[in-house]
Parts: sequence; structure tokens; C-alpha cells
Amino acid sequence: MIKDIRVRPIENSCGKKTVRIKLVTEKGDFSACAAAGTSEGSHEAKAIKIDSAIRYFPRYKPKFVGQSEKQIDHIIEEVGLDKLGVHISIALSIAAIRAVSNNDVYKFLNPKAKKLPLPLGNVVGGGSHKGYLTEQEFLVFPKKAKTMQEAIETNQKIWETVGKILKSKKMVDGNNFEGAWMCKLDDIKTLDLLKEVADQYGAGIGMDIAASEYFKNGIYYYKNPERRLSSDKQLDFVLGLIEAYNLEYVEDPFHEDDFQNFSRLTKKAKTLIVGDDLFVTQEERLKQGIKKGAGNGIIIKPDQAGTISRTLKTVKLADKAKYKTIVSHRSGETKDSFISDLAVGIGSPLIKCGIFGRERKSKHDRLKEIWKNIEYPKLNSI
Repeated sequence: MIKDIRVRPIENSCGKKTVRIKLVTEKGDFSACAAAGTSEGSHEAKAIKIDSAIRYFPRYKPKFVGQSEKQIDHIIEEVGLDKLGVHISIALSIAAIRAVSNNDVYKFLNPKAKKLPLPLGNVVGGGSHKGYLTEQEFLVFPKKAKTMQEAIETNQKIWETVGKILKSKKMVDGNNFEGAWMCKLDDIKTLDLLKEVADQYGAGIGMDIAASEYFKNGIYYYKNPERRLSSDKQLDFVLGLIEAYNLEYVEDPFHEDDFQNFSRLTKKAKTLIVGDDLFVTQEERLKQGIKKGAGNGIIIKPDQAGTISRTLKTVKLADKAKYKTIVSHRSGETKDSFISDLAVGIGSPLIKCGIFGRERKSKHDRLKEIWKNIEYPKLNSI
């Protein structure tokens, strides 16, 4: 039973306010922090200002105190996500499932879990995450790794090697919100470099194109190199990248409402086409995508849905339709490692959790801890 709920403001990795919630129960205290994105899909659960969310929460707190932790998501729905705000609702929901599972969320979701996700790491960044490139993330995953330790170290070595090369060329300007290099090369030369280094380590590469961020009036506006592409030209461009660089993962290649071109690309490309802004972890959005054959993978971000119950409904639908689930961090992250448990518990083949920075390291540390706790663990594959 819930005895008390304590809420306080903290800063995320972008230096912006978010919340940390402590759920005080009869069997102990369980905490959670809320992450947030800098590039948010227009269809995801809405946030309200942190100061307002904290100020208004005491009027809703009595509805939770005295209730079972199992009832939290139900009470959140009764109160309304729009009144609590997504930061409060998701932190409450995560703390609740931790309480119910006694902090072993992955076991609660899947007691027979054996496979862990491959970490999908952001090496070079741009877009709304800061950087010189239009595309948001240039990604690697260690597809030949045999252990979680090896997988994490492989991504780290690729990140370090790319950084050294860029520094030697004086073509880097520090790290962005997710710890990725801010590279002054154009997008094609960046892919050339990433592919060369990744091949040395037997790693696969991919991109989060985040096309909604630079789509306006029917045109995709690229800045480095400068180009203006119609939807048809965007399709040809992305197909060309997939073929030229053997991209095994492509996220958000079209704007957030373009189910039609997601479908066209999925039919033509023999690779993983993933929707983030397209689906925003919303069950109804995914239903549309399934009906239209748009994509074959979905990003899972609990804060987009607002509660863990809503998140798991979307996961269940994705599994039924054979869409691969990729659990993901946000650019505005905290040291909370919940998504590592979630990815293992739902059997995701990949987890986007970054490579560099303390907020990303916390996810890696939890994955390594889970690896040690499972008898005969294995890494998943895409």
C-alpha cells in the first residue's frame, strides 16, 4: 500500500527540469525519474511545465495514498494525463512497477527472460540534438558480440575511434545532448567514415533520419550538403543510402504523418524501417501503421505513452503484428536505468541507450547487471 508520494525537481542531461518521484510503501521506497525528448512527436503524450506539475500534484496526491501500487496506472487514467503531465505520470508509473516487482522489472515482465538486447549507439549526431548535420543520429550496433560487456565495449571503441579521426582532421566540435560527436563533415562523408570504422569491428550501422524536423510544405530541407527533396526524391535518397552503406536500421525516414511513404519504403527496402515520430508508442497510431504496412519496427519510449500500462499495450500489438520493438532513451535523459529492464522484459532485439555520458552509462551498467543475474544469457539479434 502507498503511504506517501514525494516529488522533487531535478535536471536532465540537457540541463532542463524534470521530476524525481519517491513512492513510499509498506515494503520500502521506490523511485523513478522522468526523461524527455528535445525532438518530440506531435502525437505523443503531452508535458506540462515542471513547476506547474509539481505545484498542482498535491491536489491529486490523496487519490493515490492508501491505494495499492498495482492501481497507480488506473488512478492516473482517472485523474487524467493532461492534468498530471507526462513527467509526473510516467515517473509514478515506473516507480509503481518497481514496487510491484521489488525492483526486478525484467523478471516481472518475463520470468523466463534469457536474451538481452544489442545496444544501439549514437556515434555522430545532428538535427535537434545539436550538431552540423541534418540527420539526427548515425548509429552502430555490435552484431557480432557474444556478451553484453563485449557489446558495450565495441560501441565504445567505435565511438572513440571515430572521435580520434575527426579530431585529427579538426572536424569535430565536442559532443551533443546524447554524447555523440558533432561532426563538421557532410552526411555522406560521415557515413563513409562510420562505415569504415564499424566494418573494422564487425558492427552494423544505421541512421535516425528524424525527417519531421526538416520537413516543410512538402519538401525536405537538408543543410549539409544543401539539398531540397520532394517525398519521391526523399524515398530515392534513403533507398540509395540503404544500398550504398548496407544500412541495417533506418528510423523516421519520412515526416510523422507520412504512412504512405513509410509503406513504400518498407516494401522496397530489405532492412529494418522503424517509426518513432510516426508511432510515438501510441497503440492507435501503430494500428494505422500495421493496416498500411508502414514500417516493420517501432521505437518504444514510455514517456510518449504516459504510463507503463499504455506502453505494454502498444508492445503487445507490435508483437502480434511482428513489428520489432526498439526500446529507446531520450535526449533529455536521467541516470534512471528503467529502460534496460523494459527492453529485456519485452524481448527487444535492440536498445537505444547511447554510448557516452553518465546518463547513458547507467543503462549499460544495468544491462551488465542483468546479464550476470541470468543463467546462460544470450544477446538478441535483429
